Amino acid sequence: MREIMFKELTAGNLRKKDTVLREVFEKDGVVAKTERRCFYFIKDVMQAPDVEGLQKWLNEQNKEGTQEKRHFHIMKEHNDSAGEDKVICKITGTFYAVFNNTVYSIGFLHAFKVCFMRATLAQ
Repeated sequence: MREIMFKELTAGNLRKKDTVLREVFEKDGVVAKTERRCFYFIKDVMQAPDVEGLQKWLNEQNKEGTQEKRHFHIMKEHNDSAGEDKVICKITGTFYAVFNNTVYSIGFLHAFKVCFMRATLAQ
């Protein structure tokens, strides 16, 4: 058995993008459920008047201590009574995109979840 679902979640707000891929498959009596999620949103928009203003802003962002760091989290869970193991990995952070002297500050969340369980308990 194998089941795949892809969603691109959209709303009236064009400043957000959310994509989800879920997969469920069974092999040798073990059911595996995975989910990959990518969520992006525009946090801030800065319009530079000219190239020099853009370069000044970039130099300020490169100074030590002003850059936002990425955060990486891992959670593992084992449940003997339910017969399942879970692992969740998440990365959050910010990056910048420049288009026509406009700087977009974009926040993101990337998540990967996987759950393994015995097929007899998954019903």
